[in-house]
Amino acid sequence: MGRLVTGETMMAKYTLLTNNPVVRDLIENEAKHHLFFIDGPVQAVLSKCEALFLQGNCKLAADPLAGRRARPFPYLTLVLQESDKPADADDWNRLADYSALNSRRIEASEACSERLKRDYQALDCSFTKAALKL
Repeated sequence: MGRLVTGETMMAKYTLLTNNPVVRDLIENEAKHHLFFIDGPVQAVLSKCEALFLQGNCKLAADPLAGRRARPFPYLTLVLQESDKPADADDWNRLADYSALNSRRIEASEACSERLKRDYQALDCSFTKAALKL
């Protein structure tokens, strides 16, 4: 479902999980970041994040979930960073809350027109650029 696009070691500054092809194209050549491109819905991105949290060596570096509560987005980029400690309860809670919210609104985000999807891709990419200070 997801594939590592850049880098081979965990020496990257951040690990990005995204289903947004615009973010993939932006980050693909950024050797200082890992990128997992998930060819699937938002829920697949959240599942990949949960899997990485369970490995116990990363946490949320940015919380792009907070701004998405008002409206369903068909694209999601999560920015993680290495940590000596497992993700804390706040990170898990944010992920679980958004996952539950996304599950209830999945039809709305999947029913977007292509034009609206492009807008959401650009918006998600903008959030990512701001989080990475690009």
